Amino acid sequence: MKHFLAKHATIKHRLYSLYYTLFSYGRGLIILTLCLWAGNIISKIIPIMIPGSIIGLLLLFFLLAFQLVPTCWIKNSCNIFMRYMTVLFIPAAMGIMDNYSLLLENWIPIIFSTVGGSLIVLIFTAFLTENFQKKIMSPKRTILSKDQEKQP
Repeated sequence: MKHFLAKHATIKHRLYSLYYTLFSYGRGLIILTLCLWAGNIISKIIPIMIPGSIIGLLLLFFLLAFQLVPTCWIKNSCNIFMRYMTVLFIPAAMGIMDNYSLLLENWIPIIFSTVGGSLIVLIFTAFLTENFQKKIMSPKRTILSKDQEKQP
């Protein structure tokens, strides 16, 4: 988009930059939409309790992790969604506020499950990090003091 707005750019360069930018955004949106649709279809076919959008995100993750889709193809489109993510959460927040009385009736289990789940994740992450650090740091890499280095 920088080239499109440049003062010294010719009409040909401006149009090329505009087409390239629109193609980049369109390609990313098509890939994201296809992953969402595939996730919804898989969710309807397989009788599991995982929403299609989550399955679509997992499909997109595996496509990116195995480099079947280059990250540069969806980077621009994802940046748009990340920039306006708070606007995308407004409908979900309004849906929660429709059930405000239900939240008031069950606030104790909600708080305990939130705090308990956070603590479980925190402890599990600390345990895994400690074990990975022990495996990575082998005894061969210990730092010797200056006195120990001088001894034969």
